[in-house]
Amino acid sequence: MDKRKKANQQVKDRLFAALLTSAGERDFSQLKVTELVERSGVARASFYRNFDSMEGIVDYGIQRMASLYHEGKPSAREDFHDRQAMLYRFRFFYDHADVVLAFHRAHVSPALLDVITDCEIDASGDMPASPIERYESYYFAGAFYNMLVCWLEGGMREAPEAMADEFLRIAGEHEVLCD
Repeated sequence: MDKRKKANQQVKDRLFAALLTSAGERDFSQLKVTELVERSGVARASFYRNFDSMEGIVDYGIQRMASLYHEGKPSAREDFHDRQAMLYRFRFFYDHADVVLAFHRAHVSPALLDVITDCEIDASGDMPASPIERYESYYFAGAFYNMLVCWLEGGMREAPEAMADEFLRIAGEHEVLCD
């Protein structure tokens, strides 16, 4: 990476870190560019060289999370019925709990839910031809996200392995009820 790109990456990362710190304190809609550049220690011009708006930083953070998620995931087909895939999800978000909770507390969690849903749809491969069958991906992504947030807000007292097993147990009961 050349010097300029590296410097821009550092600016983005510093602004994103400041966003995460600020997001834990109040709603995202109340954050101002001035506060973020002061907290991050970067120049206002650097903010606008890298982002068009505060939403741009949120998008950057979400895309960064998605990239990290995909870089580390097992190469095998991922699905909400596979223990290894589920364990990977809970371990990943355990390691990135600060980001998920900051987005949740700043009321921008729908963007993160969209990423989780997109990851599920992507992992499932081609969507089923039947519109009714498509709902399963959305169902599991929403269930996972809500269980994840509850676990993170509760202080992650259970190990990621226990959470993966519990999700699969609940999903198994869902399948029995639907059969």
